[in-house]
Amino acid sequence: MEKIQLNIADFTVELELDEGLMALPKNYRPFVVSSDGQQGGEPLLRMTMCREPVSVEGCEMLSSFDDLGYRQDVYKRAGGGYIFEIYGYDGTLAATMASSPCFEENRTWIAEGDALAKEFGLNNTLMIAYAFASAYHGTLMMHSSVVAKDGVGYMFLGKSGTGKSTHSSLWLRYLDGYHLMNDDNPVLRVSGSEVTVYGSPWSGKTPCYRQEKARVGALVMLEQKPYNKISRESVVVALSSLLCSCSVMIWDRSSYDCIMRTIEQVITLKGVHHLECLPDEAAARLCNETIAK
Repeated sequence: MEKIQLNIADFTVELELDEGLMALPKNYRPFVVSSDGQQGGEPLLRMTMCREPVSVEGCEMLSSFDDLGYRQDVYKRAGGGYIFEIYGYDGTLAATMASSPCFEENRTWIAEGDALAKEFGLNNTLMIAYAFASAYHGTLMMHSSVVAKDGVGYMFLGKSGTGKSTHSSLWLRYLDGYHLMNDDNPVLRVSGSEVTVYGSPWSGKTPCYRQEKARVGALVMLEQKPYNKISRESVVVALSSLLCSCSVMIWDRSSYDCIMRTIEQVITLKGVHHLECLPDEAAARLCNETIAK
């Protein structure tokens, strides 16, 4: 086993990879802080690779859902904790993960296949473990595209297909000095009165894996419309916008309560804007002039 420590949003993640099964995917390399026993801090979570699938025998099935074309099944273990089964786009089992109740300890099996298939299994299991282990520490795993400038990040939220990546690209094309920080799964953390967004090893279809953090300037929920208009959401609507934009397990009350408290803090400190827009330069400029002051 090769022991690797990653720094993801200022948390240490310890990953034990079986070198005979797979190498560390390139999206994790900017986040490596140590390997082979050199310590980078007490880990938020540990993930260890195993050579056999985790059995769900005797477990209670909690949920089975489709996530952008692939299936995830979730089971509650009799002794506490969870088992996740991740299926590939072809419907075959790609990975399993057994986790402790608060996701500090995780055992993962990844199916044989090519490098992309193995990366799919690792990315999905490690992102799940990270999302819920970090939830207890004022952290949200967001579904968002983020642009940044001068240490300030602007987060664009919305359902898949809403145009988050498109809106980010408009900022990059028409507004000076901005760069893409993450295009799908940034990490948001609240500490005191500070709200910070971090790059992560997970960025959807766009290879943007930046070891970077920025103060959150604004969060914007996008909605496609035949006109451009921006307004500030009410507290109730903002809560809904953030809840549907971050990873949650409604059946896990302890992590869910932590996530709700963090969402409430974000709304109090930053609020959420609502941008009804076309995919054009005018929408980017209107949004920028409103939130980047």
